[in-house]
Amino acid sequence: MYSAMVTIVISFVIQLRPTICDENLNSRPIIGVLAQSCDPKADPYIGDTYIPSTYVKWLESGGARVVPIRVKESDQYYETLFKRINGVVFPGGGINIVTSYFAKAAKLLYNMALKANDDGDYFPLWGTCQGFQQLTVLTSGQDLLSYLHAHRMLPINLTSDFSQSRLFADLPADILTSLTLYNVTANHHNWGLSPKNFSQNQALRSFYRVLSTNVADNGKDFISTFEAIKYPFYGVQWHPEKVPYDWDLGDALTHTKRGVKVTQYFADFFVEECRKSSHHFPDIDTELSTLINNYHPHFSKDKRFQEHYYFNFTHPHLIL
Repeated sequence: MYSAMVTIVISFVIQLRPTICDENLNSRPIIGVLAQSCDPKADPYIGDTYIPSTYVKWLESGGARVVPIRVKESDQYYETLFKRINGVVFPGGGINIVTSYFAKAAKLLYNMALKANDDGDYFPLWGTCQGFQQLTVLTSGQDLLSYLHAHRMLPINLTSDFSQSRLFADLPADILTSLTLYNVTANHHNWGLSPKNFSQNQALRSFYRVLSTNVADNGKDFISTFEAIKYPFYGVQWHPEKVPYDWDLGDALTHTKRGVKVTQYFADFFVEECRKSSHHFPDIDTELSTLINNYHPHFSKDKRFQEHYYFNFTHPHLIL
């Protein structure tokens, strides 16, 4: 009886082993977040580039560490850093997605990610809001955005083949309910990509699979979620990082349990994608000196409740 029970337990453990411990995954993922230029009128003396701390917290909640990716740097800087990190996030913001330093750096990283994946080197990208829009420009080679203002919490309208996607294939039932029936996605954008502009552009249509849409304040549809068909690239017009970590009184945010669980699902998903990348730093000292932990976030202490990491183009040192 005892021997039979041991056999059953061992058999059960063997069946679970690939799920419990996948030796092919990187258990120490480090993800780069691209910085962008500050508004000189809003932050004139703190730094000339910044990263919102919400993205850092979002990625850390999924089990990753974060490296800031600076703009206005040499091609060698991006090439070197790319080989050391396991994924990149293009965050939301309000800069020019065609001519800015952000756009130029994003193009270099995007092209390196394309080549890496084509060569069998798994490397994920994620774009949020402005980052989503940046991906559309990088893929199509042009700005196809329309005025599609939406500053509110919304459920998403999933497309018919959402369950065939990587992003939503393992979507738990409660997250599916929250996403489609409750106001859990934070929209804070003036511009967006219409389904018409998407479908009329061959480059976008052949590259991305549309997973959800939403309706802007003017009654027109915009694409709210997509993923690349061939590559581990993902874009959301809404902000998964805002609900748990953004307390700006000017934003129409609801900090519900449902919204927080939705946020966590997408953090877990993208970090797991980044665990499939085998990139690594050459040594622990270089790794330690590059992490965003070397910087202190600046808290605005006003009704925005904003917390940003600030950087300087020419002096990448700690800014207190």
